[in-house]
Amino acid sequence: MSVQTQAVVSRPAAPALRKSRWRKIWIPYAFMLPFILFFVVFRLLPAVFGIGLSFARWELLEGTREFVGLHNFALLMQDDIFWISLRNSFIIAILSTVGIVVIAMSAAVGLRSISRGQTFFRVFLYLPTILAISVVGIIWQRVLSTNGLVNFFINWMGGSSIAFLGDPRLVLGTLSLVTVWWSFGFPMLTLLAGLYSIPHSLNEAAMLDGANGWQIFTRITLPLVRPALLFVTLTQFIGHMQVFGQAYVLTSGGPGYSSYPVILYLYQMAWRYYHMGYASAIAVLLAIVLLVGSMIQMRFLGERVEF
Repeated sequence: MSVQTQAVVSRPAAPALRKSRWRKIWIPYAFMLPFILFFVVFRLLPAVFGIGLSFARWELLEGTREFVGLHNFALLMQDDIFWISLRNSFIIAILSTVGIVVIAMSAAVGLRSISRGQTFFRVFLYLPTILAISVVGIIWQRVLSTNGLVNFFINWMGGSSIAFLGDPRLVLGTLSLVTVWWSFGFPMLTLLAGLYSIPHSLNEAAMLDGANGWQIFTRITLPLVRPALLFVTLTQFIGHMQVFGQAYVLTSGGPGYSSYPVILYLYQMAWRYYHMGYASAIAVLLAIVLLVGSMIQMRFLGERVEF
């Protein structure tokens, strides 16, 4: 075949080749398009609108909307209820995150070490996670109220009833306990997946060198499971800083403001008093707090994590 004939044959193939390349590039984005549209319409645009609204005074009942600059944030700095609610959310988030990490890691290590019945225990331990928060609230009200199951056994043993949900000194710890019971299932599975990624040969080599179980856990298991641990810690802290349902169902923020979380305050400012601009300012400040808290955790936990 001559050179001219080869050129004639190759020319029609060039547009088809370019079309094939463009198809390979755009087909993945076509599949992603529904999610991208959903994210932009229902996530990104409302977030941008909320940030803009935080600089405005928008009273739904009065029908007024005006730009006020940083006025809402200045009011928040002097709002004692906001700082109390933010402190309560922070305490609940810290207690819940620490409890979830400890219990989820312990459960994951226990599940990793057994050979029979592992599927049953996985399902059994994960079950609370699928319950609605209203159901969780009803269950724990029956268990922890002054006439509940726990106080029944305390009275039966001769003790006096304990106001788990009515004592300001106990209520945040009680809500954290409920949160740990409800939420540790998914972190447990995440950490269990991280444990399965560790080769058995490393543990066997350490045992041959005379390492005990604690040394294997601290020198091999924890460093290698650090990425999963970082993911669990970050997601649980962010999620439980936004605690709402537990306090709303179990205590309504009481007694007084002792269990009043910041999301409940935001909700009431927006949908009880209709101060939409003020509620948006609360949301923006909470987002800043979550960003700073996440960066601190990344600094200390993600120092040697390679993704």
